[in-house]
Amino acid sequence: MLSTRDIRRLRLRNQWLSPRPAASAEAVATHLGALQSQELWSGEWSIGSRSSTLDAADVHDATVQRQVLRTWPMRGTIHFVPAIDAGWMLELGRTTAFKGVERRRERLGLSEQDAVAAVSVLRDALAGGEPVTRAECTRILESTGVLKDPKHSYHLLWFAAQHGATCIGPQVDGEQTFVALGRWVAAPEDPTRDDALAELAVRYFDSHGPASRKELGRWTALPAADVRRAIELAGGRLTPVDTEHGEMLLSTSVADTLDGTAIDPPERGREVLLLSGFDEYVLGYGDRSTMMSPEQLQLVIPGGNGIFRPTVVEDGVVVGTWKRAVKKTRLEVSVSPFEELNAARRSGVERAAGEYGRFLGLDVAVSFPGR
Repeated sequence: MLSTRDIRRLRLRNQWLSPRPAASAEAVATHLGALQSQELWSGEWSIGSRSSTLDAADVHDATVQRQVLRTWPMRGTIHFVPAIDAGWMLELGRTTAFKGVERRRERLGLSEQDAVAAVSVLRDALAGGEPVTRAECTRILESTGVLKDPKHSYHLLWFAAQHGATCIGPQVDGEQTFVALGRWVAAPEDPTRDDALAELAVRYFDSHGPASRKELGRWTALPAADVRRAIELAGGRLTPVDTEHGEMLLSTSVADTLDGTAIDPPERGREVLLLSGFDEYVLGYGDRSTMMSPEQLQLVIPGGNGIFRPTVVEDGVVVGTWKRAVKKTRLEVSVSPFEELNAARRSGVERAAGEYGRFLGLDVAVSFPGR
């Protein structure tokens, strides 16, 4: 039976957090399936923290080279996904994504005709294949009369992306852009629905396991029947394992390496991690009791408002939060541990902050205010 510590350590290993491979941004996104990224910096570091070789410029280049992109594949939230997989991921999640959309539009004062027209306008405007800034997309929607209130632009941009007409493109001079998905990704994967369901299940448990069947449903937001079918279709590629928290699933390739003994600790020198606020290690599960207490969770999500603070993780346990200030020549990291850290643990935090500084190409200054 896997202990809680075994679960944490296997998740660190399977999420490529410890040890970290020398992986490309596309390889990280493919392995994880999707990485939540409504904040660009958060998604970039979620990718970077899973590779021993990537820096921020590499991740940006991967968006320019059309290897990874950001869109809304599930849970109504922006994720980094492999570019070639964006289409089928959107297709799987579309029915769930549109639940309640009519009521939402009604509250905004938008009609279905407005939304459908926006899809057509944006598809035509982006037909040239080059990135167009969000501000320019909004201006185009206004000029055609589709958008009457600028506050509604987000909904229309989201709606067009859900239909597979657009996706978020690479940053241009610090501005968000949009591109035509069909033009941007020349040779997308096009699996059958059954193959897509199975692939998503395998990727989730391969990268996030051990995890319960329920967690796959929460992560994908797919209907329960689709979740059951996805696991059934994955077949022998998934293996059930007994844990202190009940039965969970692992990819068979990982399960075959277990011999009934305790899972080895993470790679030496990687015990402490600074993870972004919406990192998959925390956001990839609805039940976070294996990594922090309910009281600590309140410190990570103050007020339960859905905004997750970046976390300090030690051997899979969340031990604090941190925030960053990116200056012209250096990165300032302010750490708020849940309890006093001794000198050795502080050194671990400083090493972890140094990894993020290396990713950004900046010197790092770490502080522990109030401690």
